[in-house]
Amino acid sequence: MKKQLASLYITLVTGLGLIVLVGSSIGVRTSDIDPAMLLLILGLAGIAQRNPVVLFRSSAISVAFAVKIAAYVLFGTPVAMWTTLVVVAVNAYTPKPKPARKVFFNFGQLALSTFFASSTYQLLGGMVPPGAFVPTMLAVAVSAVVYFVMNSALTAGVIALTSEARFFDVWAQNFAWMPVNYLATAVNGAALALAYQSLGLVGVLVFVLPLTIAWYSFRLYMAKSTQLRQRNQELVATNERLQRTSERLESSHVSVIAALLGSLAAKDRYTQGHSQATMHHALAVARSLGLGPDEIAAVNLGALFHDIGKIGIPEHILRKPTQLTEEEWSEMKTHPIIGANLIGEVPNLEQIRPIVLAHHEHYDGTGYPHGLKGDQIPLAAQIISVADTYEAMTSTRPYRPALSHETAVAELRRVSGTQLNPLVVDAFIRQLEMAPADVPHEHDGIEHVHVRDRAVEAVRLTT
Repeated sequence: MKKQLASLYITLVTGLGLIVLVGSSIGVRTSDIDPAMLLLILGLAGIAQRNPVVLFRSSAISVAFAVKIAAYVLFGTPVAMWTTLVVVAVNAYTPKPKPARKVFFNFGQLALSTFFASSTYQLLGGMVPPGAFVPTMLAVAVSAVVYFVMNSALTAGVIALTSEARFFDVWAQNFAWMPVNYLATAVNGAALALAYQSLGLVGVLVFVLPLTIAWYSFRLYMAKSTQLRQRNQELVATNERLQRTSERLESSHVSVIAALLGSLAAKDRYTQGHSQATMHHALAVARSLGLGPDEIAAVNLGALFHDIGKIGIPEHILRKPTQLTEEEWSEMKTHPIIGANLIGEVPNLEQIRPIVLAHHEHYDGTGYPHGLKGDQIPLAAQIISVADTYEAMTSTRPYRPALSHETAVAELRRVSGTQLNPLVVDAFIRQLEMAPADVPHEHDGIEHVHVRDRAVEAVRLTT
């Protein structure tokens, strides 16, 4: 659809341009035109167009506009239109040959812009040849505005229709800065006409210098703009590469930690599924206590990764069928520190490091590793601690069978206010009483690869 609109638009502009060219050329009296000046104007227009300043994509602007101003101020619309033909002919091969469709469109939009600018000049009282200085300059200034509006709108329109860019974005990027330059160039064109009227060809040659300066200023500005645009594109590309690298690095870190969690599940078969069950209960308590989305996400990850530090505990300690010795227990108590250090290496998991570190702290300050108490312990860690305690009691261990639900709840009530936060214990027991009867409590049969996959997914959902 957009392609068809572009073709229709180009055909319409080309057709209207041809109409105004033919209409303005009918009945022209060439005897009133100085042939030397006519040739000079056509030559200047060709030279100016041969050295355009390239804008967006393959569009360009040249100071040939000033020559067209001089043409319609000195000789009227017909000569300005013939000058446009020279500009179009040179533009067709500058800086390289253009396809016929583009040549036709350039002809149409330049012819229309020139025709309406010349007509505006005469409607505002501009005389041909020029009369008084002030009225001529005012009429030229307004006609230059008309030319700029038509030229920039028609060009931005065709670019928008033949690309993914939006009209206003194209116009703002390529033409918003140009009105003052157009106005200055138009004044130069009018001055060139007035100089010819007063001094003949010598005056024209004198005013070629300001036109050269105007062309050079266009070129300098666009060269600088192109450099800045290229630099900006390079910075954007660099930022995208850095972002992709960061994402890959974070994904790699998360995969490593998740793989360790899966390995832990395989290493200690008695705790397979423990983290998942702890997470299930902890999330229920967090929601019942009215925690916000960020805090619930922290509880989710904290519960999943709370025992990750056990990967650094010898297997004979984890699987020991009897009570641990004092030395073995001291080593076991290092797992929160090991886990926190592992988690601290993953940017996406940094927020749960204090939770992993504190999930064995006691409400009364008798826990480990730092003896924190009360509000010094993160609330998420206190929630996980209650869920962890219940799951540990209701799971089979090498040194004892699983306790019943009733016995475990009675033990939670007993240590409420000492080992555990009483508010969290009450919320935990309430959510157990409200939980459906089919909520799974068994921990057997969980493959470590599934644990790893759940860990990766949990991290991605919370970042």
